[in-house]
Amino acid sequence: MARSSVITHPLSRRQLLKGGAALGIGSVAALGLRPAWADPWGQTNVYAKGVEKGPEVTLAIRRESLTIDGQAAQPITINGESPGPMIRLKEGQDAVLKVTNLLDQPTSIHWHGLILPPDQDGVPGVSFAGIAPGETFTYRFPVHQNGTYWYHSHSGLQEQLGHAGPLIIDAAKGEPFRYDREHVLLLTDWTFQDPMAVFRNLKTAEGYYNFQERTVADFFADVREKGFAATAQMRGMWAKMRMSSRDIADVTGSTYTYLLNGHSAEENWTALFKAGERIRLRVINGSAMSYFDVRIPGLKMTVVAADGQPVQPVPVDEFRIAVAETYDVLVAPEDDTAYTIFAESMDRSGYARATLAPREGMAAEIPERRRIADRGMEAMGAHGMDHGDMAAMDQAGMSSMDHAGMSDMDHASMQGMAQERSRMNANGMLAAGVAQPGSRYGQAGIGIAPDERRVLVYRDLRAFTPWPDRREPQRELELHLTGNMERYMWSFDGKKFSEVTGPIRLEKDERLRLILVNDTMMEHPIHLHGMWMELENGQGELIPRKHTLNVKPGERVSALITADAEGSWAFHCHLLYHMDAGMFRVVKVS
Repeated sequence: MARSSVITHPLSRRQLLKGGAALGIGSVAALGLRPAWADPWGQTNVYAKGVEKGPEVTLAIRRESLTIDGQAAQPITINGESPGPMIRLKEGQDAVLKVTNLLDQPTSIHWHGLILPPDQDGVPGVSFAGIAPGETFTYRFPVHQNGTYWYHSHSGLQEQLGHAGPLIIDAAKGEPFRYDREHVLLLTDWTFQDPMAVFRNLKTAEGYYNFQERTVADFFADVREKGFAATAQMRGMWAKMRMSSRDIADVTGSTYTYLLNGHSAEENWTALFKAGERIRLRVINGSAMSYFDVRIPGLKMTVVAADGQPVQPVPVDEFRIAVAETYDVLVAPEDDTAYTIFAESMDRSGYARATLAPREGMAAEIPERRRIADRGMEAMGAHGMDHGDMAAMDQAGMSSMDHAGMSDMDHASMQGMAQERSRMNANGMLAAGVAQPGSRYGQAGIGIAPDERRVLVYRDLRAFTPWPDRREPQRELELHLTGNMERYMWSFDGKKFSEVTGPIRLEKDERLRLILVNDTMMEHPIHLHGMWMELENGQGELIPRKHTLNVKPGERVSALITADAEGSWAFHCHLLYHMDAGMFRVVKVS
């Protein structure tokens, strides 16, 4: 790759650290402060310390001492902050972002969800060489969109060390909803362990971080609810597969501290409002491995954007946000009182929390914690299966199934079952915009009781306007999400990235349907760089555009893609350790 935009700094690393002010590096790290962009008044035009308002942004990346949840830590910082500063761009302008690497290892920044040239996407080894220690790389790209996004490292496990931050793009011509004030809420998971040690632990022992296993009391509770025979059968099935029905998250609150805008729940970060104002909350899940269920007891939320794209308003009480997704919601507190912003981890092992209040120092009650749920038959792809499907599972050898659910099953049998359920039309394809059979767009996922409160589901998402490309897909591309939890190996179609022989090839400007079949018992947030995925959730011409699709265990989902971005692009699970373990591919558009 041409390195014309990389500058090798003539100064030594020590001189760069001393001369940080010249690079726009703030000194907040020495004070142990949290991100400057986490301004409690949330004014639209507040720019972070060290980040200039205008055509050029200067960022410096280094490792330094900060206090996280009251303990000494050594995160990766950006302009002295971890998470990094909020970057604010304007639709219709050219972005110029100068990134200096003050680490002793290569680094990178990926602008998650942005449509830009491939050499500006920031994925080392794909169409970008990375940023070597002591170098400055200048990202330059036109900004063609607006909304709520984020940025993070795509180098090794640096994202787990705090190398991430919010990215907000203001609209050139206004948006289809109004608000008086906004706040950015960045959710992250922090561990005081070395990320490589976390990865080794996952490779060493299945369920290493799962401290919420079933008890005898749980067994008898199930007997009372379901009867002895059904309970014994289900428990025996999990035992044969050598796994736990409570493997909800690979990494849990046993090592994670869940943070909101860099603050722990005890630190109670506060977002201010005035009664009667309409508040926009830009919620970003910038964590490495954690799904969150977000609610504000006492306040209705109206979802107005998903993954930076406006959607028709959906009033909800709660929403689940997968890793790497973003949701924008509007709230309108009428009373002079405090409200808890509560983000509970999907496995119920912890939570992040903030307060929405008219004055500093106020707090509201933390809602009652929910118990961890158990995975059921739907996690094995049994949702909607007929007797023939179940027979195929028996023939494939239920007792030989590993934690990945289906990865030891004969792959041809699995594909045959999936094809049987597809019920395609006479042309061999579904009509565009029709929900894929085998999808569960009407379900929020495990641990959510649909009758408890109004919860956002994928079926609710309707684009504000139709996507310009209305062509039917010319072909279909089906990929299976596969893996083995016991050995902690993750892959597409049974092959890790190190085992594939070439990229997934798309033709320039072709229209295709991407089908994702989750043959594992874990959720996977699948992210495609460089192009939008139009989720076929049954909303016809108003299917929503997303950059990250959450695929539930045993689920089959589909999205339409217009391959309008020539070049090589990353395509991967956004669970950091899944990606590093092999669930990664390159898509080449030519």
